[in-house]
Amino acid sequence: MNSNQLKVAIIDMNNGAPNQGMRGIKEILKTYQEHHDLDLSYDVFDLRQNDEVPGLEYQIYISSGGPGSPYDGNGSK
Repeated sequence: MNSNQLKVAIIDMNNGAPNQGMRGIKEILKTYQEHHDLDLSYDVFDLRQNDEVPGLEYQIYISSGGPGSPYDGNGSK
């Protein structure tokens, strides 16, 4: 990987609830990529709804937050 390549894992903690956070995170990454001329890629992991967990191959991990507590099931249906 050269110095202009960057892999980002976005961890969606919204549990399927409507939100603007994921859109905002993606827009920020796109803007950063354009302003810094990076080969930036990202993958989204739906942790609370689908138990998706990113591996260790990413340089950056971003979590969206979400409703309730992921520890006790608050905010889930």
